[in-house]
Amino acid sequence: MIKRLKGRFSKGKGRDKTVQVTSRKRVSVAKRLERYAEAAALAQAGAQDLAQEIIRREIQQRPKILVIGHEDGFSRPLVDYAVAFAKRMAYEIVALNCAVMGGGAPAAGFNSRQSELFQEFQRKAAKGVEFLARRAVEEGVPLQHVVKAGPPDRCLRELEQEVSRLVFVLTEKEATLQVGMDRSIPVFCLEK
Repeated sequence: MIKRLKGRFSKGKGRDKTVQVTSRKRVSVAKRLERYAEAAALAQAGAQDLAQEIIRREIQQRPKILVIGHEDGFSRPLVDYAVAFAKRMAYEIVALNCAVMGGGAPAAGFNSRQSELFQEFQRKAAKGVEFLARRAVEEGVPLQHVVKAGPPDRCLRELEQEVSRLVFVLTEKEATLQVGMDRSIPVFCLEK
């Protein structure tokens, strides 16, 4: 195997020395283990940079859960459920806050007042995601935070185009925030 890898990544003329692991298809466990074995063999052969690149790309291919916050924050039940679910399934969390602005215009089409309001919303959303981020770090769950302008359904469609491997969506209905109501967390599956 090492001989094959050395041939693949030799310093010969005209050879492409980049590692490409770019597939949006489902990858079997056996295929993923093969990639990790390949990275281990490269590391043993002294090609630590290539091994790290394979591991980095494999981690980027991790499936993701989209967690849509309520306005500029995330409720404790939603955070607890999302972090536990992501940890159990070995998924990454993409936290989304949607700024529903007048007219639903995209952020690029804002006038100066709307732009100021959106910037203020972004600051509040950054504070609102701190609890989720802290819990994710405690549990070893990767997290990225995104703030978009528009209604949640449009923000979701845009994010599907930008972020690969979104599998589940976790959200909270506004009505569930009222005292005394059932605190269930709606879960939607995006994969076909």
